[in-house]
Amino acid sequence: MSFDKILLINADYPDSHYFHAGLPVGLGYISEVLSAAGLDNQVFDLSLERDIRKLEGVITEYQPSLIGYSLFTFRHRYNYSVMERIRNAFPSTPIAVGGPHVSTLREKVPKDCSAVDFGITLEGERTLVELCEGKEPGQVKGLIYRDDEGDIRYTGDREFIRNLDEIPIPHYEKFDLRRYPNNMDIVTSRGCPYSCIYCPVKSTIGKTLRVRAPEPVVEEFEYWYKAGYRDFSIADDNFTFYKDRVYEICDGLEKKGLRGLRISCGNGVRADKVDYDLLKRMKEVGFYYLAFGVEGGNDRILKNIKKGEKIETIRRAIKTACDLDYHVGLFFLVGSPHETMEDVKDSVRLAMEYPICEALFYNLVPFPNTELYEWVRENNHFVVQPEDYLNNASHWVNQPLFETPEFPYEERKKAYHYANAMMRKHTKREARKRQTWLIKHKFHDYYGISGPLLSLLAWVYTIPFLHDIREKMLAFIRRNWQSKRTSNN
Repeated sequence: MSFDKILLINADYPDSHYFHAGLPVGLGYISEVLSAAGLDNQVFDLSLERDIRKLEGVITEYQPSLIGYSLFTFRHRYNYSVMERIRNAFPSTPIAVGGPHVSTLREKVPKDCSAVDFGITLEGERTLVELCEGKEPGQVKGLIYRDDEGDIRYTGDREFIRNLDEIPIPHYEKFDLRRYPNNMDIVTSRGCPYSCIYCPVKSTIGKTLRVRAPEPVVEEFEYWYKAGYRDFSIADDNFTFYKDRVYEICDGLEKKGLRGLRISCGNGVRADKVDYDLLKRMKEVGFYYLAFGVEGGNDRILKNIKKGEKIETIRRAIKTACDLDYHVGLFFLVGSPHETMEDVKDSVRLAMEYPICEALFYNLVPFPNTELYEWVRENNHFVVQPEDYLNNASHWVNQPLFETPEFPYEERKKAYHYANAMMRKHTKREARKRQTWLIKHKFHDYYGISGPLLSLLAWVYTIPFLHDIREKMLAFIRRNWQSKRTSNN
């Protein structure tokens, strides 16, 4: 059994912060690998279309031999219902599910959703290609499938791809790039060697850090630069882990003459993996925004969550970034094991020491296959059971999922509200400065506007109560920029 026409679907997450978050990079890699293997494929982004009837129309017209569905655990029940609807309408078309959800829950996914024929765990590129090329399911590593008797089988984890440069970078030829924000995500590494008790990343991309060579990374920047892009985001969890590699990437960007870049590290960088010289060099070639995963406000909490950093190291890194005039964001957790309200106040006090543009306090979600999850389960601290919160829980909703004697439910809610309210007030000025800085550069890039007019437009754009006007201006910029880019190409 082989599959020569594959429809890839990016899942929808209604009424959430995942709505239209940007290009689905993982699906971009999958599409590129399928194309490189000579396998015809199309992409349907349900988070953009939000119309299941249109999806059914695409399936009817394209007649895929396999449907690939990528999703997170959040709102998975809704996406199960979409797959069930697809199965009812197209009973002879198999459905394969990939993404973090199936990597985390494994055989439970096809057990809970009868529409799922295959589950692809961890890195899906090679697994999906082997399946489509006709290799027997039982011989494809990283594959969950139903045998002839209908029993669910798993072939075991596939070894992670060691040489990431063997994977073709996504060019998104199957995507309508005009419908996405004009910001390009670049992935330069996979894996995380650290042991933070709350993080599910190691369950999906592994603990072994694998990095791309500097030259291909620079070439990817250059490709999108020539296509008109100036805004980039590093989507890594450990971009600065190897400092020499970052220096080589910076040197390469400079040698290629890629001027006017705006590069953010919004996924977060570790404080112990940056220093003054490195951040200065990064700033020189266009890095402008850094997020630090602080998580806790004192060494006791950092030790409890196995962060592997000291507060003094974190303070030094934040101060260095601020001194170099980076726009800086900080991430914190609310409710770590043995944390109290006083510990949360330590986090707030730490954040308020610096001129940062963003500070986010997260509702802590215990994900399966993490040490945190096992600790909460063993101590019977859940106030919402996993089978319920895994579908609905969000870092952005003030609904604690567990409590402890030293930090009960209502205290946690107060802490979340207090911390985020304090941060909104503290970061307001720097947040507007960042927004003004970005819009000035965008107007200058797209229209060549400069001088007083540029300052006036940026000022108007960032007035808080002019939100509707701002959004119309942004839509106008995007439409014209996309038209300009299309005509140039």
